[in-house]
Amino acid sequence: MSLRVLEIPHEVVKFDYLGVIAGKNPDDPELKRLKAVNPLVQFPTLITPEGAPMTEAAAIILYLNERHGRNTPWGTSGLDPIQSAAFYRWLVFLPANVTPIMGHVEFPKRFVAIPESADSNLKSESDGVLKWIGDAGRKRRGEIWIVLEEHLGKGMQARRNEQKPFLLGTQDPTMLDVYLTLLANWATNHPRHTWMEEHTPILKSICEKIVAGSSIVRETLEENYCDAFMGKASHAKLLDEIP
Repeated sequence: MSLRVLEIPHEVVKFDYLGVIAGKNPDDPELKRLKAVNPLVQFPTLITPEGAPMTEAAAIILYLNERHGRNTPWGTSGLDPIQSAAFYRWLVFLPANVTPIMGHVEFPKRFVAIPESADSNLKSESDGVLKWIGDAGRKRRGEIWIVLEEHLGKGMQARRNEQKPFLLGTQDPTMLDVYLTLLANWATNHPRHTWMEEHTPILKSICEKIVAGSSIVRETLEENYCDAFMGKASHAKLLDEIP
């Protein structure tokens, strides 16, 4: 999304997400191309014009913002020291704390390896163990979003007004606003608008402003079925099919 927001010319290589997760089409040439630069097969992965591979969403955002965001409304040079500290803190907090929980909730099988030598009783209880992992992940995810509400939502509230309504109290949104909005919409059962309305109303309101104010954000969310804030069907049903 950062590439589109900053209007950077780029090529998008698309994959069958469900197929990649399920291990289908291992001979796909584009998949091999991704594995060559990112063996963990993570999304997103960026190849710079110089041919340098970049992974990790926060690193990509910071790199693109430094190279292309200066002298644009998305740049960070206008942030005061408190806003700047909050920008870096929470931009790293999101992938360090929010993103990993997605794996526990959506793919609990990745975190359990039952040996073939295990007795049949243990194997038969594996579904219950997977449910425990998912349940614990959902609980932890909620706790993390409430931390965001308390320390970012309420913590920076005194800096916001009608002219400066975004997370850090800025007139224009920053990449932190965009990233948080993406994660709020991403994947099945994540803190979408219904859960956020009750538990994180400040963050919900800001996410709605981002979606309403940027056609690029709206289009990107819709193209990827992350459209809960637009009142449309999410891709939760699709993700239920992931093994």
